[in-house]
Amino acid sequence: MNLKRSTTIACVLAASLAALSACSSGDTTDATQRESASGVAENGSSGDITTQCGDKPAKVGYLKSAGGNTWVLQSAAEFQSEAAKCDNITDALFSQAIGDQQKAISDISSFVAQGVNVLVISADYGVAELPAIKKATAAGVQVVTILGDAGGQRGTDFLESVAFDTDAIAESWASFLDEKVGSGTVAFLGGTPGNETSTAFFGSFQKAMEQYPDIKIVDNRVQDTNWDPVLRRKVMAGLLSKNGRIDAIVSDFNAPDMGALQAYDDAGMERPVVASITGSNQLNCDWADNPYPYMTLGQTSSLTRLALRIGLAAYEGVDNTEPTAVLPKPFTYEPDGNAPTCNTDFPPDADLTADLTQEELTALFSN
Repeated sequence: MNLKRSTTIACVLAASLAALSACSSGDTTDATQRESASGVAENGSSGDITTQCGDKPAKVGYLKSAGGNTWVLQSAAEFQSEAAKCDNITDALFSQAIGDQQKAISDISSFVAQGVNVLVISADYGVAELPAIKKATAAGVQVVTILGDAGGQRGTDFLESVAFDTDAIAESWASFLDEKVGSGTVAFLGGTPGNETSTAFFGSFQKAMEQYPDIKIVDNRVQDTNWDPVLRRKVMAGLLSKNGRIDAIVSDFNAPDMGALQAYDDAGMERPVVASITGSNQLNCDWADNPYPYMTLGQTSSLTRLALRIGLAAYEGVDNTEPTAVLPKPFTYEPDGNAPTCNTDFPPDADLTADLTQEELTALFSN
């Protein structure tokens, strides 16, 4: 199998769009209908793709709209690791747009032009990507979205959507804050303005916090930080200057939280309670020297494995009834308890809870 990772696509955009237009002309072909099991998956690794490989040769692809961090590379490595278990998967492609909406859209067209049969996409730009997703589906591609909601109709405009159970995650965060804060304030730190992931998480968090009226959400909104630790530090500094010490922070991506903690250090304030999702190597290493109540949910990069299995099964005509809602495994750390795993040889934003072996992680980060 040919495993390819790139941040650019070799096909010329004009040719890609022309090929896609040709494929999508005429009658629209609906995505395959499927029935998923009720409940939630703890991670994306619980299924067995070898029972769903089928016999037809397949080319698969994974696209991440807003990329540029280690989580994206780990999710791509998990996607490719899963694909490698099927001998009939001839290519496993990957591309990330790194914050470029037009590239995110053109990448979909390009992958279709390259003949992918299964497309896993994190549609971080939401409905802006839906027309291209619908055209890919019309061209016969089994499209499975992860994380963001691009809109459209499941089973018609795309096959399926694999997403975090944001309500359950938010309830776990809220319960942790109630236990560790009780009464006080919390800031919710998100990504790019208006992105689907932060919007969904915050909506669920607002609802969950209604049970705990003694804890107030600062400004009652998402604090946009572009998932950038430098900007997160600046935004947090502004919040601390305006509001005084904030008792807790909650975020939909843990890696940039080191910037927020540095803002507390800069202000000479005690560090807050932290509740987040997806572990951060730098934060883990730093925690040993300055511990605080810390909760994160891990193994999130394995969502691409589950999405691939669902898409491949549909393309191969094999049953797959795995649930599409994911409630990641919680990891909780206390100053007088277990410490999070730290590896100073790995990137600061690496998530060491990923379902990749030490050898696979080492190989990924050495490239």
